[in-house]
Amino acid sequence: MVSAKKSTRSQQPVTVVVGGQKTGVKQPETFRVCPLGIQFYSKKSMPEFELIEFRIEVPGKNGSGPEQVTCTGVVVHSRLDKETQLYRVWIKFIDLPESKRDRIHCVAKESSFLCPYCENF
Repeated sequence: MVSAKKSTRSQQPVTVVVGGQKTGVKQPETFRVCPLGIQFYSKKSMPEFELIEFRIEVPGKNGSGPEQVTCTGVVVHSRLDKETQLYRVWIKFIDLPESKRDRIHCVAKESSFLCPYCENF
């Protein structure tokens, strides 16, 4: 289980918690989340093609409290970043309904976390 928590304003810290870990990893500026997937740093490697269930916390509609978006993704790449000594992990969402994609897109765009591909659309 991976959980990503994000506040709605740019430049706010993002922490990703992987599996049963008690503490998460604060993400650098290269953190990305978009309707296609998520790219983050982890203390542990993740096997390619592994299915992962996600909970992404996004601000609720019309200013309501946070809303959890649950989805499944597949690990497409995981490699050790020598500079940070953390694993950079790329995951592609595989079952996200269109309404949830739209919510993630809005929050990611507002927070400047869109991937370069989604920034162009």
